[in-house]
Amino acid sequence: MKAALQGDVSTFRLPEVLTFLCTSHKSGTLVVTNGGTEAYLFFREGALVYAGSNQEQFRLGSILLRKKKITPEQRDRIDALMQRGAGRFGQLAVQDGVLTDAQLKDFLKVQVSEIVYDAFVWDGGTFEFAQETSLPEHAVTITVDLANLIMEGARRIEERDQCARLFPDQSLVFRVVARPRDEKITLTADEWKILFLINGQRSIADLCNDCEEEAAQVYRLLYGLYANKLIEPIPQARREPDDATVRQSSPRFGAESTVRDQESADDTSLLVSSQAHLSYADVVRPIVAQLRVSTDDGIVPLTEPEYLIGRHRENTIQLPDPGVSGFHARIYRGPEGYVLEDLKSRNGTWVNGERVYQLTLTSGDRVHLGTTDLLYEVLL
Repeated sequence: MKAALQGDVSTFRLPEVLTFLCTSHKSGTLVVTNGGTEAYLFFREGALVYAGSNQEQFRLGSILLRKKKITPEQRDRIDALMQRGAGRFGQLAVQDGVLTDAQLKDFLKVQVSEIVYDAFVWDGGTFEFAQETSLPEHAVTITVDLANLIMEGARRIEERDQCARLFPDQSLVFRVVARPRDEKITLTADEWKILFLINGQRSIADLCNDCEEEAAQVYRLLYGLYANKLIEPIPQARREPDDATVRQSSPRFGAESTVRDQESADDTSLLVSSQAHLSYADVVRPIVAQLRVSTDDGIVPLTEPEYLIGRHRENTIQLPDPGVSGFHARIYRGPEGYVLEDLKSRNGTWVNGERVYQLTLTSGDRVHLGTTDLLYEVLL
């Protein structure tokens, strides 16, 4: 295709290019490139009708998983059907009953907008517009209101700059402070969701990907937790980046409790959000449990909010097993009991013979790490 318009996005920002294409009612294909990353935007008489990207995070299946509209198992099943040539992801999701036709159309719009928003915040790159529209065979065209998309994209640029000022390094990893300085701090449900995702392994980039909130909101929530000394950054040496495994979803919350301690009432309610009323006791069910270790017949009582399991000496539960990673798994007290989470271990975390990535344990579950078996028992 011969380019009718081309330039550098550091000179002509993408919102300006989109505005021109919209107001001049152009039809064609806009390709935006930044290093090895590409985004493809297709226009018909100034209307954005389709978009694609070579980034895995913008596949429809990845978006649906991130938005908690499908499970990892449903995503994998549909991916397997795609590989056998059974059809496109959206079409198969509708056939499988995972989505309705209306929901598919809505999430295709979300897919288009996410691709555009991502390109909006690129620091560099080039663009080329050709007055030819060669849509992929599988493309399902939609109509997106470009004016509102541009306005939202401009806000994303400003929010991205604000996020960069809060935490310039996206690879930064936090852990939860074992004993907060103030146990009376109350949080919103969204703040608790982020707090439960922080495990000493996820980077800020991982948290943005794993949480259903927008990245700017994740940054704001993280900053509030950090400022209140509920989380702290950990040294680079503490991480094990070579233990790659699948990213996990956040825990689900039930009905929100509104219980308050009337005896200690003060003027706090006048100063903080009315939604920030969930204390730790409100969202975490009290439980007394233990782990039986098969290798030495030892018993580990579970009384603390969090335990790290692995070979490294910094773990709460240290296992001298060569098949266990340095930081292999984490057990933490979740809304419905203790939750077991794999920390990107080499050999995986197994419960009752099945590999798991995050699972709320029930009494009698047998956990297998390396060559070590742990029996989880609820006492009260």
